[in-house]
Amino acid sequence: MSEVASETSGPGGLRITAVVLAALALTALLMVIRFPYERLAARLSQQVERATGARISLGPVSVSLVRWAPGIAAEGVSIVSPDGTRLDLDRLGLRPALALAWLKGNPALATEVASALGGASGVVTLGAVPGFDGDLFDVDLEQLPQQRLGAPLRINGRADADVDLVLGENGPEGSVAFEARDGLVTHPELPLPMPFSKLTGEVDLGGETWASIRSLELESPLASGSVQGTIGRAPAFASAPLRLELELTVSGAVQGSLNAQGVKVANDGKIHVAVAGTPARPVVR
Repeated sequence: MSEVASETSGPGGLRITAVVLAALALTALLMVIRFPYERLAARLSQQVERATGARISLGPVSVSLVRWAPGIAAEGVSIVSPDGTRLDLDRLGLRPALALAWLKGNPALATEVASALGGASGVVTLGAVPGFDGDLFDVDLEQLPQQRLGAPLRINGRADADVDLVLGENGPEGSVAFEARDGLVTHPELPLPMPFSKLTGEVDLGGETWASIRSLELESPLASGSVQGTIGRAPAFASAPLRLELELTVSGAVQGSLNAQGVKVANDGKIHVAVAGTPARPVVR
């Protein structure tokens, strides 16, 4: 044994070890370079299509870091949902995620997305109840399909969000914490469009209500304050019952319009109002 050890620890043994390690490294490099990423990406996209009903087309595919680990990334990705909505991505990175969902037979993919609409990084779970747990970055709110909600409320600006949602039988369920900036809120019932510098919120979706607003903070040249309450269940979002409480401090520019609508504004600009009705036809009390 000592003779063998001396042979492998001498200059000749070190050379042999170096050659073996170099050969292994070269083999690994060739495997990375020649691995059929396009076929793997096509297979993954087929699984996603079967799970979601969407149609996916991919551009060039290569190995890449995805959420700090090796994965594959495709450029020029197009996703068309079953209702015809199209989403174009500059880059889509995927790799298998370390998640308990696999034990239930549901694939879980670590995902990174870059697009003109915004970016995302998180874990997508496929299966009977698909979901997403991660972050959204610099999302262009104006480009979101807000009209599909059926209510005339419109918000533009850019937003970041921390999202943990699943798509259940009755719609999305989970939590969203967001911060929107430099935007504008419009609604036919508002006396004038409401610009804002910052709009932050924490919202729970699903359960007995469509949404439960834990906190919603507004910073605007026209008003600042907070909103809490619920948006109840209904066949359509536009007809969902509102139960909201608003605490606002309004500027002189809008006090006259509010007084004309019967909203009592204190001398210091503070108001407390309850909002009932529906998103399509809110009723201020």
